[in-house]
Amino acid sequence: MLPELEALLDLQRIDVRILELKRQRDEIPRRQGALQSALGASKGTLDQAKKDLERARLDRRAHEKEIEVVQNEGAKLERQLLDVKTNKEYQAMLHEIELLKNKRSDRETLVLECFEREEALAAQVKQAEQRVADEERKLKAGEADLEREGATLDQALHSGRVDRDQVAPRVPAALLSRYDRIAKAKSGVAVAEVRKGACGACFTALTPQAMQEVRRNESVRVCESCGRILVWVEGSA
Repeated sequence: MLPELEALLDLQRIDVRILELKRQRDEIPRRQGALQSALGASKGTLDQAKKDLERARLDRRAHEKEIEVVQNEGAKLERQLLDVKTNKEYQAMLHEIELLKNKRSDRETLVLECFEREEALAAQVKQAEQRVADEERKLKAGEADLEREGATLDQALHSGRVDRDQVAPRVPAALLSRYDRIAKAKSGVAVAEVRKGACGACFTALTPQAMQEVRRNESVRVCESCGRILVWVEGSA
């Protein structure tokens, strides 16, 4: 194999590794954002649960005030019974008192329902608070893990760039420039190994003549379909 082809192949393998490391490094802010979003969602759930609980408490207090008003009206009517002079007025007032009692009973039922709802909502608030605490712990631990992972990836990237700087001078300047142009246009992959008689990048089959020329590795050959530089390595047959 031509030394420059061997260097290109080494360079491509390093660049692929660097690209993957960069991809993983670029994913860290997204992963951190997902942790923060989970915490934000749990806080939103907690806020809503607290609002629902407060609304239930306000509803209960409103019913309790209505009960107090109805109770006072009933007591007032009962006192007025002593002053009623006709049986008709007496019966009418008794009917009105009975209506107030029924109204009071209805409001007392609503108060009991409110208490039950408050109890359920209080449990939801407690669960939501626990969820927030869990997500806060996850965020703290996750950010620490991501920070360590980021540092490891940065070190690996630095190592990869050092390796690249050592390999790149082995490639003639014109060929290196050509490699860089192809890599830029082809998502970072400028060199393709021949696999099973085809370009290992675009999978286009090579002609028998092209196969023979590439197999000799005596010149720089490119894939007629995707334009990548083709290299024959041991086991390509």
